[in-house]
Amino acid sequence: MFPAEKLIILSISFFSSILLVDYFLRRNREVFLVPVSLAIILVFLYVPQIRQRYAENQARLFLLSALTLPGYAYLYKLAGALVQFLRRPWQDELLARLDLAIFGFNPNLALSGFQPAWLTELMMFSYLAYLPLVAGLAYVLFRSRGQAGLQSYAFTLGLAYLTCFLFFILVPASSPRFYFQGLAPEGGLIFRRLMNLVETSAQYRGGSFPSAHCAAGTVMLYFSLKAGKKVALVVIPLIILFFVSTVYGQYHYAVDVLAGIMVGLAAIPVSKMVLRDRLPGLK
Repeated sequence: MFPAEKLIILSISFFSSILLVDYFLRRNREVFLVPVSLAIILVFLYVPQIRQRYAENQARLFLLSALTLPGYAYLYKLAGALVQFLRRPWQDELLARLDLAIFGFNPNLALSGFQPAWLTELMMFSYLAYLPLVAGLAYVLFRSRGQAGLQSYAFTLGLAYLTCFLFFILVPASSPRFYFQGLAPEGGLIFRRLMNLVETSAQYRGGSFPSAHCAAGTVMLYFSLKAGKKVALVVIPLIILFFVSTVYGQYHYAVDVLAGIMVGLAAIPVSKMVLRDRLPGLK
C-alpha cells in the first residue's frame, strides 16, 4: 500500500470518527457519510491486490494508483460536514481585517470594481481548469517519473489538503461571497455558468481558510517543474491565474491564498522527509 493511500485511510477514519461523535452530541445530519467512508476505506484496502493483477497494463495501473486524488475530493466533502463541529462563530471579519492590515485595502472589494465579461470568463476558466490539471499532472508524472513520481505528488497533495481541512474546522470562515453581499462577478458566458453549477453542487460554506485549492496549486507548481519545462509552461500560467481567480470570484480572501501557499510550501519538505525511505526511486 502506498503512503498516500495510508494517509487517505487514516484521514477518512479520523474525520468520520469526529462526525460520528458529532451525531451523538448534536445529531449532525451528515452522519450518512460514515457508512460511505467505511465503503471507501474498504476499497482502498483492497486496491493493492487489484493493482498487482494489472501491473503490465499502464492505463489501469495509473487509474488504480491515482485513486487517492478522488479520495481527497471526498475528504473535502467530509470536512465540510464538520466545519461547525467546534461551534465557533464565522471568522470572516477577522480575515477581512487581516487583508486590510496586510495590503492596506481589501482585495475582494477592489477587484469587484473591475469585472468585464471577458475577464470573468478567463478567471472562471482558470478556476475550472484546476481539477483537470490535478489529474493531468498526475498522469504526466506517472509517465515521465514512474510510480515514485506519482506517489510523491499524491502524498504531498494529501498533506496539503489535510492541513487545510483541519483548519476549516479550527478557523471556520464562510468566504467573501457570503460575507460581502453582491460582489460575485455576474458577467461571462460558458465558464461563468459552469462555475454557478460548481458553487451550488460542489462547494460549501466554511471551506475558506486556508485555501486548499491554492495549497494544492503550490504543490502543482513545484511538481510541474519536476515534470519538465514544457509541462511547467502550461501549468504555471494557469495556476497563477487560478490564484487570482479565487479572490476575483469571491471564493477566498487574499489571506486565504497566502495561507494556502504557505501550507503547500510546507507540505513539500515534510513529504520528502516522510517518503525518503518509503518510495524506492524517489528523487
